[in-house]
Amino acid sequence: MPRLSLSSLSIPKSASLVITLLGGLVHSFLALQLASSWRTLRALEAENEFEMGKFDGLRVLWALLALYLLAAAFVSFVGFLGVLRNNPTHVRLYRDCASADLLFTTFLGLIAAFAFWGPTTTSTRAACDAPELAPLLPLINSLLSWFIPAPLSPDEACERYLAQVGAGASAGLLILSVVRVHFLLAVNAHYGALLREARVREGLDAGDLGVGGAQRIRLLPLPRGVPASDVVYAPVHAAAAAGVMAAAEVWVRAAAPGSPNPSRGDADLPVYLQPDDAGLLDARVVRTKREWI
Repeated sequence: MPRLSLSSLSIPKSASLVITLLGGLVHSFLALQLASSWRTLRALEAENEFEMGKFDGLRVLWALLALYLLAAAFVSFVGFLGVLRNNPTHVRLYRDCASADLLFTTFLGLIAAFAFWGPTTTSTRAACDAPELAPLLPLINSLLSWFIPAPLSPDEACERYLAQVGAGASAGLLILSVVRVHFLLAVNAHYGALLREARVREGLDAGDLGVGGAQRIRLLPLPRGVPASDVVYAPVHAAAAAGVMAAAEVWVRAAAPGSPNPSRGDADLPVYLQPDDAGLLDARVVRTKREWI
């Protein structure tokens, strides 16, 4: 596993690490909380004597929610390991699954917002009229007494409570969706950088100079007190040694086969540079940690 240094962390990679780790921890915590509520669900069945059809539907809903949380936690941890190990396949898996989940939750948030926003709806009245909610009406009334100036009946308090909770939850879900969009854009940017790095590595391994004859080389930093005109830049061939010596990565145009001999004015350029590259590798470039030309 490669070491994670502060110099290798970019903004997209840092955001990808945060969103994947946070997603894995949050979904795991919610899955554990849901698993601990199974005993409460069984006790509710024994006390209230639900009809078998209603309780079976509640079981199915519980199982689907648990499956969703476990799958989301698994995908988030896979994405975290992919970002940590620079694995584009795992990062792509997280990006695709998170994008589909974002579309689904945003769609549900819009439906809930249209359902609960505005005056009391038929669905809210039907939920308050359910016999399973009747024992909670006094508690709802006591909770709302601090926020509603005029005293309300338990039924009115239930309807107001459900409407406000639904609207607040929908607004919070939409705000969360906007935040997730920005994090997914960072994940996608990091995935694109990993793809470019993989393609460059494959091209170098295959001996291909890349599109347009571009070749990546590594240059040592300019020593202090030495004029740039007196320095001949030498490429560093070992990637590990380049990292230790703080070499800069640059792109140059390689000589095409059968190209004419350089003129006398270009004789002072290194062999891996062409006349068009003159002036690109100066002291300001080589002093930087990483430059792409």
